[in-house]
Amino acid sequence: MTGPMTGPMTGPLTGTGALIRLILRRDRLLLPVWVTVAALVPYGVASGAASLHTTPEALRRYADEAMGNPAQVAMRGVVYAPTLGGVTAWGAGMSGALIAALAGLLVVIRHTRAEEETGRRELLGSTVTGRHAGLTAALTVVLGANLVAAVLLAAGMIGLGLPVAGSFVLGLSTAGVGVSMGAVAAVAAQLTVGSGAARGLSFAALGALFLLRAVGDARGSWPSWASPFGWARLSQAYTGDRWWVLALFAAFSGVLTAVAYRVAARRDLAAGLLPDRPGPRTAAPALRGPLALAWRTHRGPLLAWTAGCAAVGALLGGAVSGAREQISGLFPGPDALFTFSLLVLSQAVAGYAVSAALRPRAEERDGLAELLLAAAPGRTRWAFAHLAFAVAGPALMLAAAGTALGLSYGAATGDIGGALPALLGTALLWLPAVWVMAALATALLGLLPRAAAAVAWALLGAFLLVELAFEFGQVGETVLGLSPFSHIPKPLLGAPLDLGQPAALLAIAVALAAAGMAGIRRRDITA
Repeated sequence: MTGPMTGPMTGPLTGTGALIRLILRRDRLLLPVWVTVAALVPYGVASGAASLHTTPEALRRYADEAMGNPAQVAMRGVVYAPTLGGVTAWGAGMSGALIAALAGLLVVIRHTRAEEETGRRELLGSTVTGRHAGLTAALTVVLGANLVAAVLLAAGMIGLGLPVAGSFVLGLSTAGVGVSMGAVAAVAAQLTVGSGAARGLSFAALGALFLLRAVGDARGSWPSWASPFGWARLSQAYTGDRWWVLALFAAFSGVLTAVAYRVAARRDLAAGLLPDRPGPRTAAPALRGPLALAWRTHRGPLLAWTAGCAAVGALLGGAVSGAREQISGLFPGPDALFTFSLLVLSQAVAGYAVSAALRPRAEERDGLAELLLAAAPGRTRWAFAHLAFAVAGPALMLAAAGTALGLSYGAATGDIGGALPALLGTALLWLPAVWVMAALATALLGLLPRAAAAVAWALLGAFLLVELAFEFGQVGETVLGLSPFSHIPKPLLGAPLDLGQPAALLAIAVALAAAGMAGIRRRDITA
């Protein structure tokens, strides 16, 4: 007699190699671009510094001027030594780290939560594939791509005559940020149900960690040690070569990866950490409309983002108020750091706005839009309900951040009456730029529905890269003008409060949203 027939034995990591090959095939264009840019940006900074500052005196003057510029300090940190290596690590460190972080978190979410959302993960799961194979494959690809970028970056620096040890410390520190943010995205992918929410949580975490580094560099104390972005600078490439700091990246990534595996093992496929609860048989009167249904969809991310923005504002206000003496040598005052921090926060909030504006496309893809539109509301009302949260949500978030920032800083300095209106108004000034991003997503949803998500996120990423490139002297003001965030006045820095450009951004946002609504009304709903 023979025993019962059984299928092939599978472990939790079975099929990981095949999924890695699948990811490499699908991202055969994205990954080389990411690795090439991550390696070339530091090389360009180093070669430019070597050609422009040919003497030790010139390098020292450049470093002194950089440390006297508040925006430079907030964006890049502190120059640890006025040498070619020190200036290179300072100039290239944060740009490379941000590129690695953005690419890492987007790749992980693309190949984990997005795969579940579209149903491809379920199809793969019906084959000989382990439960953790998809997550492991995504994290492995991110780790490998970052290590390749680190080696290429180090090779370029060595080719310019910089020390070998410092070059590898710089490359591995940059890679460590990318791997760390990939681990953050892995946890976010387990907590949320949709890929948009996972991206939103990941971008919020990225913004908070970057702001911690900025505050820590201003204070010269602990906040920098609480952020992977801070570790990238605290490794002190070319000036101290602290190899042991790399262990912090490994520990951070290892802990978050373990958390992601643990959560993944406890949840159902296509579900988040907390499963959706079944609702009552009939909807309450308050839910009988597209706006009410949109509120039910958006309320979780909206409340989480608002609370996070308020927490960041309170933390920033308290930290800066306690560090006024420490930053007085680097900043003309805390207003410069506030302006930079609100810029970063508004860019993160723009990620929420894009995600909210693109929600109708997810409902189309999942078949929910057809069911909803067969019952009552027209297409325009349905799409406008989600756009309303893409518009009102960022206003609430930036208002919460500005209020918390004004209250915490005003309470510490004894001037709430002066700090609160100034900081709240400055925070709300960024809204037109955020609304342009929401309107762009809506226009794409109506006119190019199949490519809407990819193009909208690519445009947001491109605008962020333009801002970075301008700060690093790689592009001029003409190119910078392509970003809507460059057209917001900065009254805290003494610039005149000219509302003409924000008004023009509002007009552009209205026109884009109208075009998108017209497209949604005319096209096929499942296009």
